[in-house]
Amino acid sequence: MITLGITGGLGSGKSSACQRLKEKGAVIFDADNIAKEILLTVPEVQEKITEVFGEAIIKNGVVDNQKLAAIAFSNEENQAALNNIIHPFVIEEFEKKRESMQNREGLLVIDAPLIFESGLDSHLDYTVLIYATYKLRIARAIRRGNLSRDQILKRMDLQMPEEAKRELASFVIENNGSIEHLYEEIDKLYNELAGG
Repeated sequence: MITLGITGGLGSGKSSACQRLKEKGAVIFDADNIAKEILLTVPEVQEKITEVFGEAIIKNGVVDNQKLAAIAFSNEENQAALNNIIHPFVIEEFEKKRESMQNREGLLVIDAPLIFESGLDSHLDYTVLIYATYKLRIARAIRRGNLSRDQILKRMDLQMPEEAKRELASFVIENNGSIEHLYEEIDKLYNELAGG
C-alpha cells in the first residue's frame, strides 16, 4: 500500500483529482470530512474547542460549524489553535486506516489542504500539489457558491503560499486548463505509482 497526500489551495482542483484517483481504484481518506466527524463525535475535542473559542460556538449542545468557521478563519492565530486541536486526531485516524490496509496493494490517498502545515507529509510516501493560478482558484471557489469572495480571500491568505508547497511536494500537477487535462495528469501519476 502506497500512501499519497493530495494538497492544494482553495479552488485548486484537489477534490477533482481525488475523485479521479478514486475512479482508478485508490482509497480516499478525506481529511476535512474526518475532521468534521471528529468535531461532532469526540467530546474531548468539543471541550477543547469550547475552552479556546468560548460558548458562543455551541448550538443545541454541539459545536456549530458555521460559527466555528467564522471565528477560526478570521485570523492565523485562531486557525492555528483549531488545527492544533483537530490535526492530531485526524492523523491518528489516518494511521488507523493505513494499518487496516497495510497488506493491500494500491494507493491510499489523503485529501487534505494542510498536509505540510499539519506535519502529515511525514506520514506519507509521496505528496502531490495540485497547482492553479490565484486568479483561477478565486474564480472556481466563487463558482462553487458556498463562500463569499471576502471569505475566499481571507481563507486563501491564511493558507501556506503555493510556491512554498511547490518546494515541498514530491509531484506538482498544473491545473490551469481543462478537467480532461487534469485527469490525464492524474492518470499518469496513478500509473507511475500504482503500476497501472
